[in-house]
Amino acid sequence: MIRVLCVCMLATPAWAEEVLPAPDYFVDSAMATSTAQVLARSCTRLSVNPVEMTRHGDAVLDALARDGFTAENLATRMADPSTQVAVQQRTFLQKHDLTEGASEAEVCVAGLREIAEGTNIGKLLVEVEE
Repeated sequence: MIRVLCVCMLATPAWAEEVLPAPDYFVDSAMATSTAQVLARSCTRLSVNPVEMTRHGDAVLDALARDGFTAENLATRMADPSTQVAVQQRTFLQKHDLTEGASEAEVCVAGLREIAEGTNIGKLLVEVEE
């Protein structure tokens, strides 16, 4: 009987970490950084602001650490945020009326608008000389 109990306890360890939903700040960051990078690659007038990208990344990493996430446990402790990011991406595309195959000019307008509005995406971008 004792052996059966021990085997059951080993099969479902009490010390296993619970999988938590991705924090909103992490989802927002994933969406903002990935979208800023796509905008910068798709518009010659835009570039990623490396200083702001670094500051932003450091702030997110600090927040993750405060919430108990580490590089070692992030993939196993946090639920996949891709569905939440996809919802935000669809909202972004609708906001700027961007469709598949949007022109560079349309993408540039969207990025410049994000900069002007001071959004999370806009803060990660900078307008450059053509």
